[in-house]
Amino acid sequence: MALPSSELTPDNCVFLMIDHQVGLMQFLTSIDPMQLKHNILGHAKTAKAFSIPVIMGTSWPQGPNGPTMPELKALFPDVQVIDRPYVNFWNDPASRAAVEATGRRKLVISGLATEVCAAFPALSALREGYEVYVVVDACSDFNPLITDVTVRRLAAAGVIVTTWVSVLAELSANTQVNGRHIGTLLAEHMGQYYAAMNAWLGSAGNADEVKGQLGLTGHPPIPQAGL
Repeated sequence: MALPSSELTPDNCVFLMIDHQVGLMQFLTSIDPMQLKHNILGHAKTAKAFSIPVIMGTSWPQGPNGPTMPELKALFPDVQVIDRPYVNFWNDPASRAAVEATGRRKLVISGLATEVCAAFPALSALREGYEVYVVVDACSDFNPLITDVTVRRLAAAGVIVTTWVSVLAELSANTQVNGRHIGTLLAEHMGQYYAAMNAWLGSAGNADEVKGQLGLTGHPPIPQAGL
């Protein structure tokens, strides 16, 4: 099991978003496509919220893999997407140089597919002493079995397998300071939280009115056992 040397912070990591291409999203369906889209965008907006460097790459965009998701390009208009001929992102000189230019040793990787575009550079970087996180729910595969096998392989090698919400929470660190990022991004990209947030906002806004209707001056009475 991999134990990171320290927590993720906005100053010590770089996000590698590899091959989030529209063609790949059509046939890598181990995660529901709409959920996958929300996971990827929630993860990307986490980087933007904390001003974390983002490196984006594509493979074979002129073929069936297609171009980068337009939503990602709109989020990061100043980030040049690196088109590479190599299967392994880490073997591409331009991609590797972009990582090294950040000077950061914690790599937060997501990609389509998990078994190749995320796993190959994760293992390569691990061999060279980087601390590597793979955001598994911002990745996808042909089927869940492939993801399961890949996650086991990565974890056994020492990669930290995680999720986009976990990364968001770790980077936020303090809800009094960064709770707005947690609330906003989860409400935008996690349906359950969207519903809970709206219910809370609605009830909080009407709390005094409802208490008046019920004749309550404070908290509702606590029910007694057996009643």
